[in-house]
Order: sequence, then structure tokens, then C-alpha cells
Amino acid sequence: MMYRIDPRILIVQIIVSGACIFWIFSPVGMAVETAFLMGFLLYLRRPEEAVRLGLWFCFIVGLYALAIHLGVPQAIERPVFLLRKMSPLIGVILLSLKSMSVSELMAGLQKLRCPKSTSLALAIALRFIPTIRQELSQIKDAMRTRGVPLTLSTFLKAPALTAEYMLVPFMMRCVKVADELAAAAVTRAIENPAPRGMRIPMKIRIRDIFYLLLVVGSNLAALSCGRFALL
Repeated sequence: MMYRIDPRILIVQIIVSGACIFWIFSPVGMAVETAFLMGFLLYLRRPEEAVRLGLWFCFIVGLYALAIHLGVPQAIERPVFLLRKMSPLIGVILLSLKSMSVSELMAGLQKLRCPKSTSLALAIALRFIPTIRQELSQIKDAMRTRGVPLTLSTFLKAPALTAEYMLVPFMMRCVKVADELAAAAVTRAIENPAPRGMRIPMKIRIRDIFYLLLVVGSNLAALSCGRFALL
């Protein structure tokens, strides 16, 4: 069972970690930040996501080192560099998607006096993002059934036609999912101006304060390691 951390603390962690990522420029600092994010995922009893984040970071760092060693053109090297730069951001996304539910996010943002429009937009985004993979998988299966497999060779033979077969049904499904989300929000009285009730009382405990101190300390350590590595 996952350890429950107050949603307000997790929201602060996402903001602080996301901001620190853009101030870390060295590979050492990014590695330290990724390691701390993996540790937080392990603490929240999410070992699969922690291992996935670590493997992805090792892969992208190795790919970037290989690109530098081979002297590939900048048109290839720059995207790989951006992927390496944004690798810790994947850990932040995993934290936001796996560590709390949408209801907890809404309650935490309400406690932090966040505007309702902002919290509603974030809640809809978190509801919609997990459906993208499912919708793409269904479209891929439908294309395979009709004899048009979505593979690299098919895309290279007819890129425009393959993109059309993929994007048109995906856009139509997005419109339908948006309508379903809007209907679900209205059913849950999202237009009610009164504050939302909470099934589970929110209270910051000693464990939450200790977790927040670890978050601040880990980000400061990552920033320090990145600065010393540049000197």
C-alpha cells in the first residue's frame, strides 16, 4: 500500500522540482535530481515507475554520449540533448500522475487557494492524459485489422497518408472524450460555487513536514552538484 502524503505537499514538490530542473545544466545535477525523484517514487511505493525512470535516464544519457562521440549533426544532437535535459521532468510527471488522485489534487489546490479555473484545467488534463495511450492503441489495432499496420516502413512509404489515418480518428476521439469529460464534470456539480467537500480529511502531519524538508534538501543538493560540476 502506498504511503499517503498530503496533496498540498505533493503539489509543492511538483512546483519546486519542476522549477529546479530548468536551473540544472550539468549531467551530474540532472543525475542527482533523477536519483532523488526515484527515491521519492520508491518511498511512495511505486518501484516500477522508479525503475522505469532510471532506465530511461541511463538510456538517454548513453544515447547523448554516443551522439557526441560520433559527431552527429546538430539536427539530431539537439533533440537528444533536450530529451536528456527533460528526463527529470518525467519523474515529476510520474509523481503527479501516480502519487495522488484527481480528487485529491482538486482538494489540495482548493486548500492552497488556487483559482478554480486553474485547478479545473489541471484536473481535466490529468483525466485526459492517461486516455491518450489507450486511444492510440485502439487506432493502431483498427489500422492493423484493415491491413494498414502502423510501422516505420509504412510511415516511410506513405508518410502523409499514414499520418492522416492516425490523426483524423484520434482527433475525433479526442472530441468525444472531451464531451464525456464535460458531461461527467457537470454530473459532479462542477459548476457549484460552493467549496468542494472532502471524503478524507486533509491534515499536514509530522511525516508530511519531514517529506517536504527532504524535497527542499534534495533539490538544493541537485542544484549544488550541478554548480560544482560546472566549476
